[in-house]
Amino acid sequence: MKNRGLMFTIMYICAVFASISQLKIVPILGLIGETLMIDLGQISWLMSVFTVAGIILAIPAGGLVGKFGPKKVFLAVMIITVVGNIVGVFGLDNYGILLFSRILEGCGFAMASVAGIVLINMWYPDKNTGLFVGIFVTFAATASVIALNLALPMVTAFGMASVWWATAFGAAIFTVLFWMFVKEAAPQGAPDGAPEGAASMAKPSLARVLTSAPVLMICLAQLTIGFFLYFYMNNYPQVFTAVYNLDPQTANFYGSLNGLWGIPGCIFGGFLLDKLGKKGAPKFDLVCFAVMFVAAFITTGLNPSLYILHTILTAVFPGLVLTAGNFLVPQVVREPQDIGYGIGTLGLFYNIGIFIGNPIILNAVQATGDWNMASIILAAVSAFGFVCILIYMAVSKKENGKVAQ
Repeated sequence: MKNRGLMFTIMYICAVFASISQLKIVPILGLIGETLMIDLGQISWLMSVFTVAGIILAIPAGGLVGKFGPKKVFLAVMIITVVGNIVGVFGLDNYGILLFSRILEGCGFAMASVAGIVLINMWYPDKNTGLFVGIFVTFAATASVIALNLALPMVTAFGMASVWWATAFGAAIFTVLFWMFVKEAAPQGAPDGAPEGAASMAKPSLARVLTSAPVLMICLAQLTIGFFLYFYMNNYPQVFTAVYNLDPQTANFYGSLNGLWGIPGCIFGGFLLDKLGKKGAPKFDLVCFAVMFVAAFITTGLNPSLYILHTILTAVFPGLVLTAGNFLVPQVVREPQDIGYGIGTLGLFYNIGIFIGNPIILNAVQATGDWNMASIILAAVSAFGFVCILIYMAVSKKENGKVAQ
């Protein structure tokens, strides 16, 4: 298919803007809290409520992709992102409106990953799927680097609303480019020259996905990644200021490194997954979860020489598992037409992890007055993910044995 590189690039930048919508408030949470006079628990909901729509819409997004095609769904993602940011401007002095705008932005973000992964499997059905999945899933890390380094200087120079307007304007431009240039590939089995989105496959089945033990184990592991990864993406600046007494600008810089390291990590992980294949990916995950356990455990016991190393460990290794999940699900669903529902279910669990992670950890920290609680909870979550992959490996052998019979 021609122009796959251009189409992928436009889609990737669109996804970055959808993720900037989520992460733009991270470096200015303190300012928002002071302006609206809200406590730590309410601040955490500004991040977690973003994923409410993700939880509600993740599986339906798979059905929408199957019915309308990934291009139309992705366009809806971008339009909602633009609208959500514009509404957010009018909520900067009203907590309720700001919270509502976060839900709107989350509606778009919920469907971005589902539609994006389906498009990648259309464009690259035979080879390099892992590599392009690896590149695509870095959109949140790229957004984190941009938001953590630009949001606070923009607010200082132009005021709070400038961050929301800039995000809305950039998203609007790439919405138009996506509409103009991005095409769907005709489904496999359709004749050459078949119209975009031509249907030649059987109806997708959510039941087949939800009754697949291997898929469910991958999804549970993905839940732990959402829990782990977004704690650091959202709260690294707070950890560096509260635990290590760094100034806000320096804390934001170290926090931005978390997203920066995730980018080459996921890309390299995608390349490795193409080499390791379906059988080698779970073993790869086990190593990642073991490293995550150690990194979580030492979160509040670092010395300055370990700051950068810690940001690497907490970005690269969960990012590798994130990539592996999006790589594996299209291969382990029972029928090819179920990929949309499979990725949607994966997104559901991932968003649940994001949603419950911040409130659980921050409320535990607030109740005890001790950031060590964050280390303990994150280490336990990493251990749970390790166990999920072990179970996946066991149930996959049984399911493959049944198929062989």
